[in-house]
Amino acid sequence: MKRSGILHAELSGALARLGHTDELVVADCGLPIPPGPAVVDLAFTFGVPSFLEVLDGLLAELVVERALVASEVDDANPLCAAAILQRLPDVQRVPHAEFKRRTAAARLVVRTGEATPFANVLLRCGVPF
Repeated sequence: MKRSGILHAELSGALARLGHTDELVVADCGLPIPPGPAVVDLAFTFGVPSFLEVLDGLLAELVVERALVASEVDDANPLCAAAILQRLPDVQRVPHAEFKRRTAAARLVVRTGEATPFANVLLRCGVPF
């Protein structure tokens, strides 16, 4: 058994297979997920697990070189926008339609139980050296 970190076997394995420049999306429970990326669905009930709980767990295990959010998060969900900015200060913003288009090209989508608008982020993997 693992000593720490992400215990969800499917998610842990999917993260281990990611490489430099691969992209993953941490999604609220309402983001439409197009065919293409692998999906690990963690949603249990509305709000469980939360977007920030999952994001924090992922950031503890991944090297992230770039992050992207929908620009609409600033007005529609300012608390989430501030929390993302605190964790990822150089986050880029694009219109939600563009964010959804970019989701289709991600290698992995991690769906949370988050039920607030635009609580989504696309992370591009970096390297630790």
